Amino acid sequence: MELDIRAQALSLGLALAQGAGLGLLYDLLRPIRRHGGSSVWDALFCLCAAAAAFLFAMRAPNGVLGSGEVLLSLFGLLLYFQLLSPVFLPIFVNLDRTFGAIWIFTQNLRKKVLLSAKKLFQNLRE
Repeated sequence: MELDIRAQALSLGLALAQGAGLGLLYDLLRPIRRHGGSSVWDALFCLCAAAAAFLFAMRAPNGVLGSGEVLLSLFGLLLYFQLLSPVFLPIFVNLDRTFGAIWIFTQNLRKKVLLSAKKLFQNLRE
């Protein structure tokens, strides 16, 4: 069964967008991976990439992920890393620092509130 030219072009364009989207996800997880030191984030990225490839293949009219789609997805990933990653990665690093500072502040505030509550209730008991 042959696909018409529009369906093939749409499929290749979506593969390119899928690769760029995976690059964006990789850049989003990169600062978290650097601070966490855990391979959970790598496994999450691999799981998302596998799910994206599976869903892309299931969406195809013939149900097969062709070599053109795989190559264009890889090209989209590399194109993202060369063109857009230098723009987005510093933004994600700053967001990671900001959320990290907010997290540390809220944890310190939580500890102070719990300590104050503990002292208050110990004084009330006496």
